[in-house]
Amino acid sequence: MKINKVIRKYRKEANLTQEQIANCLGVSAPAVNKWENGISYPDITLLSPLARVLKINIDTLLSFNEELTDKEIDLLANEIAELAQNAGYQQAYERGADLIKEYATCDRLILSITSILDCFLTQGVENQDGYEAQILLWYELIATSEKQEIASMAAASLVSKYTSKQEFEKAQQLIDRIPPAGYDKQLIQAMLFKNQGKNEKAYEIYERMLLKNANELWNIIQLIIRLLSQEEAFNKTKRYIDLGKEVVQLFDLGAYSENTTELFLAIERRETEKSLEILEQMVSKIETISDFRKSDLYTHIKFREPRGSDFDMAKLMLKRGLESDEESAFFKDEPRFKAILKALDH
Repeated sequence: MKINKVIRKYRKEANLTQEQIANCLGVSAPAVNKWENGISYPDITLLSPLARVLKINIDTLLSFNEELTDKEIDLLANEIAELAQNAGYQQAYERGADLIKEYATCDRLILSITSILDCFLTQGVENQDGYEAQILLWYELIATSEKQEIASMAAASLVSKYTSKQEFEKAQQLIDRIPPAGYDKQLIQAMLFKNQGKNEKAYEIYERMLLKNANELWNIIQLIIRLLSQEEAFNKTKRYIDLGKEVVQLFDLGAYSENTTELFLAIERRETEKSLEILEQMVSKIETISDFRKSDLYTHIKFREPRGSDFDMAKLMLKRGLESDEESAFFKDEPRFKAILKALDH
């Protein structure tokens, strides 16, 4: 909460008028009015007296201890994503920057907003280098977070950034800061729940771990296929492609994901017809991207109900990825490709 809102909130709770606040602090009533409307701010020497008059401490006045719930963070992050999708990147960036200033101590919100703005920063956005520089600064800020999981996620994003810029020394320094995975805390928690007879809670943790590890396994298979394709070791890719499909089917990750492993190979081999055929299949199955929510493997997980905007977002991200991907340039003039992009607009 911004300081002007804090002042107004606690003044009203204390049943004080702006004039009474002004008299206590030796300032004018219009000055207090300006504080509450965000036009100006109290002098630093007045912060302690102002906090005492409002019967709060400095930390509360400056929102240092303010914590957002996970639901509040998700709502704010969704707001940024929808702005980027519907109003344009600049408005999303400005709103995101304002939220980061307002909740400067909420590392998870900063990571969520930074990741979304990073994701939407594609070719064609004006002042791309300027936005990119600020996004790097935000990632670097939260890479020093005391919350290790958040710090590690920010560091991983920075590693990807610096690797793409071929700044390998910086990337390695960040990797060295990420602690090795210890015995999983969640697994220990699930065992405790089981021994307490809280089976529903234990099931939920196990299922979340199963879904997370299934997605990680699928991602690793894709990365291996990319590496083999770049080395032109095409004779070794078939087994991994088949394995990727099996993982998607076994763990109910959605039919949309079944063909992505083949797509990497087709693009690497510059196979126009095959690439377009796979893309057409993926577009037709894009609404299966959240089918894992319906799976009987994950019945104890309380998923948020999918919204139409989720599928719109998935379509938009796929479209932007296709438009900006230089490796797929060889088929971008094909009428079928243009039809695929058009289909993603609906």
